[in-house]
Amino acid sequence: MLMDYQNPTFHVAKRDGLPRAIRQTLLEEAQTEWQKHPRYAGKARFFMNIHRQLIDGSLQLSSTLERVLDMNLTDAKTLIQQSQLVNHGRHLIQFAHGHHEIEDHGYFPQFERLYPGMDRAFRLLDGDHKILDEALENTKKSLDALVQHGISTDSTAKLYNHAHQLKKIMIRHIADEEEIIIPIFLRHG
Repeated sequence: MLMDYQNPTFHVAKRDGLPRAIRQTLLEEAQTEWQKHPRYAGKARFFMNIHRQLIDGSLQLSSTLERVLDMNLTDAKTLIQQSQLVNHGRHLIQFAHGHHEIEDHGYFPQFERLYPGMDRAFRLLDGDHKILDEALENTKKSLDALVQHGISTDSTAKLYNHAHQLKKIMIRHIADEEEIIIPIFLRHG
């Protein structure tokens, strides 16, 4: 079965979970049992910790910007500087790109060779990473504009919109990615 990634059933910014056609190809490991598995302490926990850091970073960026939008410009500038928002945002972007590189070029090709019946799941994750890369790039451009052109209501609002979209995509993608890859780590971990 071919997959049209732009279809809302598959697109990370539009879906509300893994599509049934993909879920049926996954390994059977109940998420509630992951932490009890003898191999959980290895790569499964390592990847889940990285994912928590990515989600926490995107939540922090988005929530700080949300607070900034409710402030006058002077207070907003102070909060942006005190929170080191630009440095935090740039670190999050670099960290996410690095993590995806490891997955795309290291783990996912190996997993697909081990489990060829899960090829649609890995194509879905690949499509997610392309959308995530766009969201990361949009956020980076907005951060750069904030630095180059100064803090304004418009530049902060644009950055917030990009950071909010990034957060939404990251949360959906990570939840779905874990359902796909954590059971593999538990088997081979």
